[in-house]
Amino acid sequence: MVLFAALSCYLWLSFFQHDLGFVRYLIFFAVLIILGGLAVIIVGFAGIIFSLLSEHDFAWLQKPINFTVSILYPVVIWIGRMCKIAQEKIQSSFVEVNNQLIKAKRGKLSPDRLLVLLPHCLQITDCTKRITVTTDNCARCGRCPVGGILNLCDSYGCHVQIATGGTLARDAVKKLRPQAVVAVACERDLTSGILDCIPLPVLGVTNLRPHGPCFNTQVNLLEVENALRFFTA
Repeated sequence: MVLFAALSCYLWLSFFQHDLGFVRYLIFFAVLIILGGLAVIIVGFAGIIFSLLSEHDFAWLQKPINFTVSILYPVVIWIGRMCKIAQEKIQSSFVEVNNQLIKAKRGKLSPDRLLVLLPHCLQITDCTKRITVTTDNCARCGRCPVGGILNLCDSYGCHVQIATGGTLARDAVKKLRPQAVVAVACERDLTSGILDCIPLPVLGVTNLRPHGPCFNTQVNLLEVENALRFFTA
């Protein structure tokens, strides 16, 4: 619709308003930019489909794919609201597609360039240890999944950070500058984190919420270990 309106304005100015040449050129360049953006989105969408079907990474398509993901996600959310599709379902599908695209890269990293981000809600609520300050404060008593994940990170030799929100998570990424991230969170936080970190690869592990959101959440340790093994093995 926007492209059609711009073309209509350009044709009208060309044939009936010859004295507005500068405006006509602006519209012309705007049309070119829109067409270029659409071309990149088409190429990126094709790259996503090919990567998912072939389970192979096309490095030369990575930038169009990242651009397409950033542009299309808000559109998909808007369409989902119009069609009354639960936002959590869309976010879950987004995380799954992102993980498949990441796994298609099959790249091995040095463990010290891998960051594991954990949500604070994994810690049991009556625990007095301040593990967001430093994970060394964790007693690893086994009452919550945090100790098990810390043991995994120690054995693989990767960094780990427990964040109370997106700001602290972004600060950890900026400080450590990892080459990849394994993130544990709910679908909403995983989605926003993946989009914020583009083009940094983020492999998402969805947490389990038997007691409701943000309260004594759980995570499948095997899924976390598989994510660590993917990047380092």
